[in-house]
Amino acid sequence: MTRAQKRDQARSAPWAAWRAQHRAAANNSWQKLAVQPVVTGVTWLVIAISLALPSTLLLTLDNLSAVTGGVDRPPQLSVLLTGESELPVAEELQRTLNAWPEIDDVVLLDRERALSQFIQQTDLAAVVRSLARNPLPHTLIVIPMSATSEVAMTELGQRVQTLSGIDRVIVDTRWVSRLETALQAGWRWVVALGTVMLMGAVLVLGNTLRLAIEARKDEILVVHLIGGSPAFARRPFLYLGLWYGVGGGLVAALLLMMMTWWMAGPVNTLFLLYESPLRMRAPGAFYPVSLIVLGGSLGLLSARLAAERYFRQLVSQAAS
Repeated sequence: MTRAQKRDQARSAPWAAWRAQHRAAANNSWQKLAVQPVVTGVTWLVIAISLALPSTLLLTLDNLSAVTGGVDRPPQLSVLLTGESELPVAEELQRTLNAWPEIDDVVLLDRERALSQFIQQTDLAAVVRSLARNPLPHTLIVIPMSATSEVAMTELGQRVQTLSGIDRVIVDTRWVSRLETALQAGWRWVVALGTVMLMGAVLVLGNTLRLAIEARKDEILVVHLIGGSPAFARRPFLYLGLWYGVGGGLVAALLLMMMTWWMAGPVNTLFLLYESPLRMRAPGAFYPVSLIVLGGSLGLLSARLAAERYFRQLVSQAAS
């Protein structure tokens, strides 16, 4: 062996020893999990629930957020005429509104056509036939220019309301505002719920790892007495927390897939009610990978916190 080869071997020896120590700690930690399948499974399930429930709500809100921007229906006004207004009056109002520069089009929906659509959508033909007269009024669907804002729509509705023969004006943009407000409240609810559940997962992991450290306190004291560094003694528990977190993230990804399939029916029905062609998207690769990374990070954080606190107590006891 040449002098250069010996020099390279000497330089790589610490790195090889470091890798060997980490490999041994990772294998040893995994074996500790394998010999306790019930404890491991329960811990994974608790972590998975803490991660999967907020993720499912987050994915659902992410899908529903597309409704406000994906509905291909322009803002419009539904102008309901009084019950005494006849068809010529409705046609005259249609011509008047069509002459306004801020209005793009006005569609007349006469009461007979409205009644026919009502019967088709509700299957209440027998009830309608029992009525003495058509209770529905003539309706004008007012479609303003595409650049009209919600404030301008409200002002336009107030102007239309002042015309004679009009009973009520319904601004159809309000449902969008209500949906956006509900989604904003939902986002805050998911953030609050997710934060609380993640804190619960950290507490569960911390308690589980504390028990694991307590069970091996004699081994930790021996390592400390023979001069082992705190990092060397802490390393197996960091890998233990990592395995707990990664396993919980994998189970959370499976739960997310199941709950997404379960939620797809109601969400797709809601899309249809809002006349949207969208359908609930599958989680894809982003959500499962994020859950695994987040679970592993929580496991490392919990292990670090539990080990630091407990190691300080053991060292102080050994010194006294």
